[in-house]
Amino acid sequence: MKTLLKKLFPPKVRRKIMDFLNHFWCFICRMMPLQNRVLFFTVRADGKLLDNAQAVYDAFDGEKFVFAKMYPHSAKMRMQVIKLLLTSKVIVTDDYLRYMRAIRLRKGQKLFQIWHACGAFKKFGLDAPSKLSEAEERATHSQYDAVAVTAEKCGKSFAHAFGISEDKCLPIGLPRTDKLIKDAPEMRESIFEKYPEFRNKKIYLYCPTFREKDGKYIQLETGVDFAKMSADMDEDELLIIRRHPLMDYKLCGEFGNIIDLTGESTLALTAACDVMITDYSSVIYDACLLDVPMVFYCPDYRKYERGFYLNFPDDLPGELVTDGNMLLDTVRRTKENPPADRIEKFRSEQMEACDGHATERAVKLIKRWLKH
Repeated sequence: MKTLLKKLFPPKVRRKIMDFLNHFWCFICRMMPLQNRVLFFTVRADGKLLDNAQAVYDAFDGEKFVFAKMYPHSAKMRMQVIKLLLTSKVIVTDDYLRYMRAIRLRKGQKLFQIWHACGAFKKFGLDAPSKLSEAEERATHSQYDAVAVTAEKCGKSFAHAFGISEDKCLPIGLPRTDKLIKDAPEMRESIFEKYPEFRNKKIYLYCPTFREKDGKYIQLETGVDFAKMSADMDEDELLIIRRHPLMDYKLCGEFGNIIDLTGESTLALTAACDVMITDYSSVIYDACLLDVPMVFYCPDYRKYERGFYLNFPDDLPGELVTDGNMLLDTVRRTKENPPADRIEKFRSEQMEACDGHATERAVKLIKRWLKH
């Protein structure tokens, strides 16, 4: 249909026709019976839920349906999504649900945001540079009935980022942290079983996040001479690189003691490492739950455009490094003398609700909505 409309009408007319058809389809879907069902909606992966949503899905024993497809969506798929959204009593999502800009949920429906990242670290939503207008940002988030956060202190930041009232931000913890707390020894062992050569090594895990400029993704320039670092490392030291999913490029060549394991679980690698090296990534929350010491390698922090909810770098649970030549020595020093007090303070302020029972609380809330 879209191809036919393109041949017959100019862009402005096409948009009006498509808007009419979308509104008409929404009207039809709103007439359909509302199912006592939970829709798990994600655009973070194709064909599967990631750890946070998967934990809730596995624990919920009622009627449920998964829609997992990264953008863009075809016209046929958009029709399917709209139907699912307008006929499911409860919707659980873990990222931006852009369809909310175009549809209004029905009376009795509930929208539950279990955001994929812990804590309130770098700014997002209305508080950060975006390709979206302020109106589009607000429309995306305005229909949340509840947002799961990891600590009461984080609620204010999430409310401001989403443009919603603070009472909708519930400090129930994130479900993904339950597995980390309970199964960390097993996850650690799974890495050593797969890579037996890692045993008896000092493992440094480098988890950088993506970079943006004017709302567009750009390549990270690490400023690290990895060849020199490799030569300077002792025989019992190993650097593992785990890139952010949006970083579809290598950070360095392969060395015997510097290995890119981006395909492995970040949680499992965190459980197995001795020191985590990161920058502005929310992996710091996983690390602090396991008392893993951290080094913050941020050569660009003075020009990092996202901004922070924390007092950066004073509130960080680890030392800040801006010079790549100092990174290895700082990591070694952190390994020998972990900043335990700083980690504990950070955990109590940012992760107090993550006690191994977050999934139970999320499922209990969903069941209450379905019942009423």
